[in-house]
Amino acid sequence: MPHVSHTHTLSRLPRCLMIAVCAATLAACGSAQSPTTPHPAHWAQVIHPEANFYQVDKLLYRSEQLIADDKPLIKQADIRTIVNLRYFSRNDDAALFADDDVQLINTPLLTWSISPKDLAHVLHTIRQAQSKGAVLVHCYHGADRTGIVVAMYRIIYQGRSIADAKAEMQQGNFGYHSIWKNIERLLSESNVQKVRDELAKLQAKQG
Repeated sequence: MPHVSHTHTLSRLPRCLMIAVCAATLAACGSAQSPTTPHPAHWAQVIHPEANFYQVDKLLYRSEQLIADDKPLIKQADIRTIVNLRYFSRNDDAALFADDDVQLINTPLLTWSISPKDLAHVLHTIRQAQSKGAVLVHCYHGADRTGIVVAMYRIIYQGRSIADAKAEMQQGNFGYHSIWKNIERLLSESNVQKVRDELAKLQAKQG
């Protein structure tokens, strides 16, 4: 695991304080999952917890919004593409990685309004980018939007059960917020089939 410097910790402090405030606000409706809960070995493996940076498989990583001190993680993992799910402040990656040989793709999602069609578009984008190498997918916290995308990736591309993908999303130490019931509802047989159908349309257009 990469060494965490004191500078790194201090530079992330303002965001940590913001997350703490948000977590306290959400507590009455559904708090973030504990970061110390153990999980099965086949779930995403932590690489750098302060950045919520995990390896999903050989070609997919997940994280929160990275900061300057996290840039070595991208090189270490040989990530070639970053897929950003943020809707607001979506150009932070462009400023951070302006001088790096990394493809940046924005596929913005609103946490409270995610459709099967949206998920199919993100999954298709990830799959296309993986032909060039490893991909990082992230949102702001790396928990909810990133969580549902990775859950669908597990189900559709890896054949995982809905139950297992849902458990990883909610209990995998990523900070998932149970307040987002709409995200949980996306993990149903009917919605998974809708994502598959939308992916088939995208693949047909591509030829």
